[in-house]
Amino acid sequence: MESRAVELLAGRYRLVEALGQGGAGTVWHAHDELLRREVAVKQMRVPDGLTPAQLAEYTGRALGEARAAGRLSHPAIVMIHDVVPHRGQPWIVMDLVPGTSLDKLIPLPSERVAEIGLNILDALELAHRNGILHRDVKPANVLVAEDGRAMLADFGIAAPLGADPADSSGSPAYMAPERFRAEPAGPPSDLWSLGATLYMAVEGRGPFHRDLPAAVVAAVLMHEPPPMIRATPGLARVVLALLDKDPARRPPAPAVRHLLQSLLPAPVVVRPRRTGRLIAWGALAVAVGVGAGLGAWMLASGGPGAPGRFAALPDPCQSLTQRQVDELLGAGADAEDRSGDSCRWVHHRDGTSVQVSFWLSPPGSGEDAAGRAFAQRRAGSGGSGGSGASAGAEDLPGIADEAFTRDVLDPVAPGAAVSFRRSNLIVEVVYGQASASGAPPPSQRTAARQAAARAAQLIGAGLG
Repeated sequence: MESRAVELLAGRYRLVEALGQGGAGTVWHAHDELLRREVAVKQMRVPDGLTPAQLAEYTGRALGEARAAGRLSHPAIVMIHDVVPHRGQPWIVMDLVPGTSLDKLIPLPSERVAEIGLNILDALELAHRNGILHRDVKPANVLVAEDGRAMLADFGIAAPLGADPADSSGSPAYMAPERFRAEPAGPPSDLWSLGATLYMAVEGRGPFHRDLPAAVVAAVLMHEPPPMIRATPGLARVVLALLDKDPARRPPAPAVRHLLQSLLPAPVVVRPRRTGRLIAWGALAVAVGVGAGLGAWMLASGGPGAPGRFAALPDPCQSLTQRQVDELLGAGADAEDRSGDSCRWVHHRDGTSVQVSFWLSPPGSGEDAAGRAFAQRRAGSGGSGGSGASAGAEDLPGIADEAFTRDVLDPVAPGAAVSFRRSNLIVEVVYGQASASGAPPPSQRTAARQAAARAAQLIGAGLG
């Protein structure tokens, strides 16, 4: 401890004292000698038994992910300022926030938990819009500042959407079940962790607490959480919906926001001689808000008699972030050929492209009609959006409710396509390559299928 206390990281950060430690590393209070300010520095924990090459790869990946997260700026996010390698480990420099972590404040009243949930939802939505998953939302990573504002910390293990499903970074009691199943993680995975965090915050115990780590994993995968006894019925409905083991059935962020906001007191304007009546109307607004919000989510999530999750066609041009398009096609790709139900990105330097098309089942027909239409498409009815003839359709597990991939034999832009169904929405992703004479070689066809599958995985994760 003494030798560490006088050591400078990157020639400028002087460690003062350890503030706490967890599975991902140790957090230090440090002094920035260059800017003369107090900061927090996280010493990332490196897995044991790594070879020098594996250590270099781990450090490089951790630095890259932390730098990506460092571009996120929001009042509900503990800002990352710097990432430095030191003694073979990555160190993350961030804001030193005066306050207390949520795990030291619980249990809290339902209204306060709803406020905290809205703050953390702000942070997650910004991260997801930038193609980043947090992967470790839990009470210990929620800081409650002295002014009462809740902030999400520890973006140091954040990862791009669609990162390796086998990556087990995070805390098992707050990890979504699909991550243990090695399925693609997406925004619904972070929202599940938010639900587990809010459960703990109001109940004072975790929804899947067990004495042994293996038992925790089994509970997350197979057991339902105990009934919530401290939470109000409205908060319990939101939290238990977030903890659904099927990511496709969890409410999306906008629905969560609406429901949490409806749990807060409505502003009441007090006027002479009409105070009592206006207060009554304010209370009624809260009650109606909870009911309407839950009803809207049940309609959108395919409840009894509902037409499916999606009440309106999503914007296909918002289905991929620019960062994801750059990953698929290379920097410099532009969106063009926009229409109501499709969007196409093209890299004019080499001619590669990605086209995304959406189809929504007619009102009242719901998932049944979408399932029948998808089966016809799978049987060989062809794609949409001018994707050309197809060949070699194969099922593609792990993406949405059902999916398949096929080669696209278009002579102008040969490539591959993936079609998948999420509730009552059908999505087609076509990856086109540069035009070439004759049929593309097998290696090129394989690469095209992999690119189309990667794009579909990213879009599916974004749809939730």
